[in-house]
Amino acid sequence: MRLHRIEAVVLRHMYELRHNGNHLINMVYFPVVNIVMWGFLTIYLTNHQRLQLGLISSLLGGVVLWGLFYGFQRDMAQGFLEEVWTRNLVGLFSSPLSVAEYIYALVCVNLIKAFFGLALESVIALLCYHFNIFPLLIEFVPFIAVLMFFGFSIGVVITSLIVRYGSKLEGLAWSFAGILMPFSCVFYPLNTLPVFLHPLALALPTTHSFEGMRQLLAGGGFSISDFRSGITLDIAYLALAILLFRRMFESARSRGLLIKME
Repeated sequence: MRLHRIEAVVLRHMYELRHNGNHLINMVYFPVVNIVMWGFLTIYLTNHQRLQLGLISSLLGGVVLWGLFYGFQRDMAQGFLEEVWTRNLVGLFSSPLSVAEYIYALVCVNLIKAFFGLALESVIALLCYHFNIFPLLIEFVPFIAVLMFFGFSIGVVITSLIVRYGSKLEGLAWSFAGILMPFSCVFYPLNTLPVFLHPLALALPTTHSFEGMRQLLAGGGFSISDFRSGITLDIAYLALAILLFRRMFESARSRGLLIKME
């Protein structure tokens, strides 16, 4: 693995980021609209429903962390799609660049974009709604890591499917996270779900991350069990995602599908 190849791919995406309005919309527009909308909702609920401050904090915290997860997962798949749309796929993989180097580069780019969105939403939540996530940020880091590892795994799986079955599946990059959201307990505790859905929810690292977040915001301290469960699931899903990507990529390359995608 060569660092200069990873840096070259990162630089290519940074240039794309500077000159492509779609990326700026994803990084700025949607996070801002999301936090502003939910912020006004929490103001309404506070004024008219007399909700506890802890519940309001958990709602805004859920918005911020879900935005981080969704953005990271989406941008992992979209980064690969950019190569397809710009007809750069064959050029990349006919060079000495390895698949692992390319994936590492995408992770670096998306970390930058994800943390930019996280910082933006956190600042807006502080200035406009007096929700200060920064004092708890250090304690949130393990749960943020759980979300990002899972987002990476989902992005790799979606990319694998696109590699094998073509860009007709590109809509999964924006829609797949929505399927997981109701079972991830983003805005409500696990016991809100019907009992028969609990095994499905507990099989998602996102559920453990948001359960741990709520415990922190409620003053219950750091949940070791939620973090341990979330990171264990992350490791399992990440291993499966990488295995799937290798198989799909080799299958697509042997069938000449990489050329056909362009």
